[in-house]
Amino acid sequence: MESPDVWPAPARGAAIAIRAFDTFELAFDGQPVERWRAGKARGLLQFLMLRPGRTVPRDTLHEALWPDAPWSAGSSSLKVAAHMLRSILDSAQDAMAGEQKPVLRLLTRESGYALQMADVAADFQTFVQLADVGNTAQSRGDEAAADTAYRRAVAEYRGEFLPDVAYDWADAQREWLRGRLLYALTYLTGAGLERGDHEGVLRWCALMLEAEPCHEETYRALMLVHGTLGHLEQVHRWYRLYTARLRDRLQLAPDPAMHRLYTMAAHGEFIGRRLDAELIQPEPRTARAMRRVPLTRISA
Repeated sequence: MESPDVWPAPARGAAIAIRAFDTFELAFDGQPVERWRAGKARGLLQFLMLRPGRTVPRDTLHEALWPDAPWSAGSSSLKVAAHMLRSILDSAQDAMAGEQKPVLRLLTRESGYALQMADVAADFQTFVQLADVGNTAQSRGDEAAADTAYRRAVAEYRGEFLPDVAYDWADAQREWLRGRLLYALTYLTGAGLERGDHEGVLRWCALMLEAEPCHEETYRALMLVHGTLGHLEQVHRWYRLYTARLRDRLQLAPDPAMHRLYTMAAHGEFIGRRLDAELIQPEPRTARAMRRVPLTRISA
């Protein structure tokens, strides 16, 4: 696969930009919206921006934004939120300069509401597009294009998706995007090991542990890199941290294969050797399930 001629545009600096990673911000010509007037207007935008162009029924929207309140066709809560959101979007776009403007409008349909989005730069959409480009390139064996796309996707992911939004639908989207990030980082880590790129592997591992503190393959990669470089005390530190996190967060202990890798690295058996990406792969899940047991059973 050839590298695409046009990559997805980053959200930062666009005429209309939505930032959803690490925080939420809607900006027009670089000026963020600061007053939302009604608290649910922002939630309505956040829910609909995940479904651009789709008409979402009113009862679905009510359940998403007021999950503890029964739906009633006569309820005014959704109407108020929609009115406020439309007012914010329309007034901001009417004040924008230029003839060719992006579009972000709330549309009223017979059965519900839809969000019209055209040429709006949203960081979470850019991230997904870049991850998709990487996945397509990877499936076709174009390692250079996959590496570039995954790197750009990781750079776009600047924190959790809508971290202050506690709705179930936001949780689901947050975990899905996080999974895409973990996949990209796993690819980049493996590619770095194959190239012998120690510094790159350490960088991807650091990002991986921010997102997934108990990711076994990452600790394997860290011990392998430091073991290759002769940083034996650092091998000890990473294994101790992995053991503590596994115990405190999951009530588990490292499996024998993980301990064997640690022992080999700590004894200097990898010093000066070429990095082997296969060594970061854990045992098959069935074998791990038999070997890794809860700490309560170990101490019994």
